Amino acid sequence: MWYLKFKIRHKDCILAPLAEKYNLGIEFYPLGHYQEGKYIYTLAIHMLRGDEKDIKKYLRELKKNPKVVRIEISKVIFTLTKEKASIGTYQVIYNPKLLYVTPGYNSEDGYETWEVACWDRKPLEKLIKVMEKASTTTYFKILRFEEKDIDDIYLLRLFPELPKKQKEAIELAYKAGYYQFPKQTNLDKLAKLTKVSKQTFQENLKKAEAKLMPLLLRK
Repeated sequence: MWYLKFKIRHKDCILAPLAEKYNLGIEFYPLGHYQEGKYIYTLAIHMLRGDEKDIKKYLRELKKNPKVVRIEISKVIFTLTKEKASIGTYQVIYNPKLLYVTPGYNSEDGYETWEVACWDRKPLEKLIKVMEKASTTTYFKILRFEEKDIDDIYLLRLFPELPKKQKEAIELAYKAGYYQFPKQTNLDKLAKLTKVSKQTFQENLKKAEAKLMPLLLRK
């Protein structure tokens, strides 16, 4: 199977500008799409990472976007959005022949990363050509384009639901550089930021790691 990973920034994106504005990480996964009249409609699930206040601001602004037809907010966010079918970039990225092997990702710096796969190389080549030449594209970079065994491609799995304190602990540790080498912080500093004891913070962090680790070490 052919595998393509690319990074893009385009002026007509709904999510990326808001991710940058509110300093959020946004994972999104297309659940389905269809064309009706002049528009392509896409149903997607969104998972947000960031400060709770910024997430609320993001959602308020997202609701006002005319491209958002429906939105449902619970522990995750479901959206139904529309784009003009005449826009070539949406035709190629929502090609029924493509497999979305991971959630797409809108980073805090306003860029968007996709990982897609296809049995044939040609749809991916067309995607690259259209994305690169689109008038709305301001940045495009191929990160990987190769033929891979299906076992090497990560298929979407639902993350386990983490209790609030565990989720906050692992997000803070990641953002503060606890998992970098060399470490940019330590447990004492992280505990002070959250105003809990070092033992309590470490316990929350370890429990979160224990739930997420099986997804990283797939056997």
